[in-house]
Amino acid sequence: MTTQTVSVVVVSRNRADLLKRCLLAISQLQYSSFEIVVVADPSGIETVSALPFANDLKTVPFDEANISAARNLGISHAAGDIVAFIDDDAVPEPQWLRYLVAPAMHDEV
Repeated sequence: MTTQTVSVVVVSRNRADLLKRCLLAISQLQYSSFEIVVVADPSGIETVSALPFANDLKTVPFDEANISAARNLGISHAAGDIVAFIDDDAVPEPQWLRYLVAPAMHDEV
């Protein structure tokens, strides 16, 4: 069984502090192959650009109150085999992604 690549999409609007906390937790995930796609308003993009791992993130500007459109935009920028969404006010535990994608590792899925 090989590890599937995952795109973690985070949408944020008017919650830059929460976004920063969420991204710091995501950066500590214990999963071997994932990318982070951040779809955010200007203050969120500014916050992301100040993070020490900013160059490892895909940032997509979006400043509308439409989470569905923002998530679809995130999907369009995702390169992973699997797309996982997390809210900007969530803080995933280090094994979150491993447990989330485990069912997709079965051949019949």
